[in-house]
Amino acid sequence: MKRLSQDALSLARDRLLTEIAGEITLSSSPGQTLRKWRTLFDLKQRDLARKMGISPSVLSDYEKGKRKTPGTMFVKRFVESLIELDEERGGYHINRYTTTFGRVHSSILDIREFRVPITIGELASLIEAEFIENSHLSSNETYGYSIMDSHSAIKYMDSTDFIYVYGNNSMRTLIFTNVSTGRSPMVAVKIFPLKPSAVVLSGPQDVKSIDWLARELAVFMKVPLLLSHLKSVDEMISRLRRIGQ
Repeated sequence: MKRLSQDALSLARDRLLTEIAGEITLSSSPGQTLRKWRTLFDLKQRDLARKMGISPSVLSDYEKGKRKTPGTMFVKRFVESLIELDEERGGYHINRYTTTFGRVHSSILDIREFRVPITIGELASLIEAEFIENSHLSSNETYGYSIMDSHSAIKYMDSTDFIYVYGNNSMRTLIFTNVSTGRSPMVAVKIFPLKPSAVVLSGPQDVKSIDWLARELAVFMKVPLLLSHLKSVDEMISRLRRIGQ
């Protein structure tokens, strides 16, 4: 991934501070949103708490909703600590989020981040999807989604473009529409270094239509593979956009 210059990194830092703080403040479940961003920055509670100058139990209580809504000073310190720890590690997440922000390939039909994560099982119910592989991971959380036309993606997207499918985080569900057997989308997911929280296929009539290699790759990567039975992509987008409203 192309590295940002020092000036660009500074601007990216300020932008992320504002965006993350705003998301936490406006969230209906700020504790879960705190946990979401700590997880996305690959930080343990104890390390972030130490940076904030608080005990891990205090941070844990906020994340679990055991304490009242965090005040603006707490949120400010939380976000600053996220950014400072990332800078100490080379600014990887600042660089990654800023590089992907605002770039949408024409193959991507819709892309959203959730303010509060939901489980893959909850998302499956919303879009009328059944598990093909790894149903035991239905309680895993997903932090957003990207919907793309599989034919267009395979034809026009290269490895450089594919990173924009992941938006601001890789812990998201990738939804491929206009699918025939699912082999090509799963091969693309396998080749790319980032792995999604789940993959949903839309197009095949039933599970029997899913290619054997697609299923084997899902098992190998430990990525839940689902089949949505919604007939309309517009309906799927409409339902997903209601999450968190």
